[in-house]
Formats: sequence, structure tokens, C-alpha cells
Amino acid sequence: MTTRSWIWVLAACLVWTSLSGRAAAGGSPIATSMGDLRWGMTESEVIAFARRKIGERYAEQMKKADAGKQAKLKDEMKRAQADVDKSRVSFAGTRSRWDSSPIAGEFNYGEDESMLVVNDESSQNYYFFRDGRLWKWYKAFDQKSINGGWKKFQSATEDKFGKGRAKKGELNPASGETQWVEYLDRSSRMRAADNSKRGVYALIFDDMSVVRELAAQHPQKPSRLAGSDDDDAPQQKSTAKPENQSEIARAQTKKSVFASEQHQESEAEYQARQAREKAESRDRQARVHQKKEDAKQGEVLKQLDGLNDKDPLGGL
Repeated sequence: MTTRSWIWVLAACLVWTSLSGRAAAGGSPIATSMGDLRWGMTESEVIAFARRKIGERYAEQMKKADAGKQAKLKDEMKRAQADVDKSRVSFAGTRSRWDSSPIAGEFNYGEDESMLVVNDESSQNYYFFRDGRLWKWYKAFDQKSINGGWKKFQSATEDKFGKGRAKKGELNPASGETQWVEYLDRSSRMRAADNSKRGVYALIFDDMSVVRELAAQHPQKPSRLAGSDDDDAPQQKSTAKPENQSEIARAQTKKSVFASEQHQESEAEYQARQAREKAESRDRQARVHQKKEDAKQGEVLKQLDGLNDKDPLGGL
């Protein structure tokens, strides 16, 4: 694939996503790119979403095929949709084959987490659930399919999302040094990540309310998991002990998760804000979902007419 083709492919993919997520018009680039996905969806809702997307993709192909080819495509579609139902993974043990996969470190064992795996023409999609609710979407692209490597992947991503915050370090504990570009809005985080050590580049979408929750539960993990800004240079720890209670209180404050917010908050304030934002997010998502369900009947295939699905990033 030529460099020009790769840039066109990513652009076409994100345009496809924009069309599928018109309900998010006027929202952030992250919300628009997620299309009909929303945080807090149940496993059954995401299965229905994935099956519908598969059906739409094959419907476009069948429009251009003769009768014999249409029958074959219909059989392929049914198999692909059935694979979605069979793909569920529960992280109930202590180890699995996923520990050596591109998504290693993106999940925890024994915390009621699960995952669905959905393949499209150009990538593999991992939908992560916590307590049965969607909170992460990891879209992996085979490194070999990206001519031009990480720089082209980063450049094409920034063409669509704008200038992100470039970071280096560990995406997850013990995952090794890498690089990524990070974007935040009020409810989500998106990272375009170089995971070429495991053979992929990825777009990783997270529900920030759950990211904060996990950061509080696993404080030993890097603070960048909470979306906070980390200095590239290591910080030298002070050995001086606080001399009074006011100094101790200041030492226990947390930075806001958003870089633009400079307010320092106590542990109690942090926990209260976390609980409040999570509740508000769930209520907001439920209201939006109901409105979208009432409005979208019969509209999806019409929106996709004329789109070209034969590209490495189709299905985003």
C-alpha cells in the first residue's frame, strides 16, 4: 500500500464513523468517532451493535454482486454474526492466552471484567466490559498493513482528531516503553498507540469515569492510567517529612484528570467527584440512548449508501 493510499484509508475510515454517529454531531471528535457506541452499553447491546455493523457491511457488498455471489456473501455474513456471540471472554481466572496478546494489560482478573472480539475487513475490535457495562474499545491494526509505520499512523490520526498530546512511557504496567498520542474530552479518552512490539497500532477509547475508578483501586499503577499529565523527566522524591497537618493535607491532594484544570483536590473530594460523575454519566447515556433508539429506525442503511468498505480501517 502506498503512503497516499494509507492516508486516504484512515480518512475514509473516520468519515465512515462520522456518518454512523450523526447523533453525536456537534460533540467531540472522540464522541463522533465512536458512532453509535456509548459507555455503559450491556454486552447484549454491543453484540446487537456489532451484528448490525456486519450486516451493513455485507449489504453493501451484496448490492454489487450477482445472485450466486449474494448467496455466498449471505452465508459469510451469518457466520461472522454468529462469531460475535461466541467471542465472549471472561477474565475470571488469573492467567489466559490474552496475557501475550496486543491487549495485554488492558484488563484485570477477578474484577468482573469481560470482553467481546469482533473482526472486520482490516482490524480486530476488542470491546471491554466491567460489571457487564462497556468501558473500553481497543481497535487493533496489523502493523504490516500500515505502510509508513508509526509516523504515518500518527499523522493520519492527527489529521482527523487535531493535534494530540504526544507521550512516551508505558501504556500499562510492565508493558515496556512505547509512544502514543492522547486526546481527552469530558467523558472519554482516546489514545493512538504504537504497540508494534506486539505487532499492531491501535486506537484505544476509554470511559474516563471507569479509568478514574480503576486508578483509585490500583494506585500502584502509573498515574497516566488516570489520564493525568506526567512530566517526561523523572521527578526526584523529597525525603523531608511534613512539619504540620496542613503540609500533610497538601501532600495528599490529587491533580485533576484534565490538564487544563489546575485545582488541587483532597482524597475525599476526588472520591466524591468520581462517584458523582459516574452517576451523571450513566443517566446521561441512558437518556441519549433512548432518544437515539426512537429516532434511528430505518436510517442506518440509508446513511451508508455509496460508502466504500474496502479499506484497512473500515468498520471503525
